[in-house]
Amino acid sequence: MGKKFTILLTLLLVSGSIYAQELFFKGELSTLLDNTEYAGSTIGNSRTIFAVRAVPCLGYRLDKNHSIVIGAELTKDFGSQDFLDSKRFVAYYQFENSSFGTNVGIFSREHLIGEYSRAIFSDGFLIYNNLIQGVAFRATRQRSYAEVVLDWYGLYSEECREKFRVLVSGGGEFANIGYAGATFSMQHYANKSTFRGNVVDNIMLNPYIGIKFNAFFDFDIRLGALLSAQQDRKIDNGWVTPAGGEFLLSISRWGAYINNNLYVGQNLMPLYSSTGVDGVQYGDDLYTCDPFYSTTEGIYNRTGIGYSHSFAKDRVRVTAEVVLHYDGKRLFNQQLLGIQVFICPKLYSKKP
Repeated sequence: MGKKFTILLTLLLVSGSIYAQELFFKGELSTLLDNTEYAGSTIGNSRTIFAVRAVPCLGYRLDKNHSIVIGAELTKDFGSQDFLDSKRFVAYYQFENSSFGTNVGIFSREHLIGEYSRAIFSDGFLIYNNLIQGVAFRATRQRSYAEVVLDWYGLYSEECREKFRVLVSGGGEFANIGYAGATFSMQHYANKSTFRGNVVDNIMLNPYIGIKFNAFFDFDIRLGALLSAQQDRKIDNGWVTPAGGEFLLSISRWGAYINNNLYVGQNLMPLYSSTGVDGVQYGDDLYTCDPFYSTTEGIYNRTGIGYSHSFAKDRVRVTAEVVLHYDGKRLFNQQLLGIQVFICPKLYSKKP
């Protein structure tokens, strides 16, 4: 074992002497606002998320393809009396070349390239769950891409259920303006160490096809399906398979945009009110999607009017949006604001 380690260390040192090595600082500072006004709704709750997030990281680039990054994600809720409300470790290895990349460890969702519907991840969920704990593989070509992700985000213990998710996303362009793709999500929601026999499977498939073109405004028109299969193994009634169709329209120019997302179909969250053997409702612990996909009226429409633009050579990104939600009965509104600053200076470079 010692001999193998010595050989490996020697190879790393030799390879490091061939290519330039760099020490760099990678930092992100974000101010995030998500305010929902859902009074009178039986689906979502009115609440305000207003927080600042800092992600300071120190990285070491072994050569042009390999790097190691270590840091932290620190979150502070505005108005909180605590010094920090959340502190999470960040540490990952990254390989990147012109056509393939991988991350292993704990890393930001910024590294993902897949298309993920709000029927999988809501805006509010992503504010406090911006890290992937596991591994991501991605491959890109000139007109296509593919990605596979394993996110292990729940530790099997007395306090937490064992939870992990597998994501697969891929797509490509055709005929100059057309594109097609699909996203697959398989969520495993298992037991705590204090009980057994309460495992839930939550599977979602989202195939889609669309076109993009410019006619003074930039247009993006997409038609897709949301196909789900869910099973509570505690209840012996087999799988439930809620499904629906989704039509998305985006019109944009100069950073301003109007996005409309129309969903027609069944309640995609049928197990939301179910309880485990501990008597605790599954609720948001199981479902990470936008709560309006649980509508029982057969229709949900989301209209977003906003502005998104990057400044200072893409180091500053500003996004502001007002959202109108229609659940088949009433109209509700939401406001979103995000200001992100990215810093990545080179601290030290050793030339070969």
